[in-house]
Amino acid sequence: MKSAIKEWLNDCTKKLNAGELTEEDLSAVQAALNSEKQLILYLYSKSTNLRSPLGAWALYDPTAPDEPALPSQDPPYASVLDAVRDGWRIVQFPRPELYNFSDVKNAYLSFEFILEKIV
Repeated sequence: MKSAIKEWLNDCTKKLNAGELTEEDLSAVQAALNSEKQLILYLYSKSTNLRSPLGAWALYDPTAPDEPALPSQDPPYASVLDAVRDGWRIVQFPRPELYNFSDVKNAYLSFEFILEKIV
């Protein structure tokens, strides 16, 4: 999306310098900016290490139904670091001291990373 906007802005600059810039040109750039959406990805890692394997995940897309969707039975990434390499940004790191799962075998759920991607 960013590359498309940069391309439109470069085109608008050329048209402005040539005296050919129109309101429609600027409206196209505005429409592209308004079409962005934020995706939220919850990744539950097996530790606070960004390279640890994932135990669970949930993806939230504002254009999809209100229920979170799992893209498949396989994790979308092998680790949080792999998601970051794919353009996701970490919004929140886990705070394991907030959770006490000593008697439960799903303690990895305390290592919740929240990521976002603007598409």
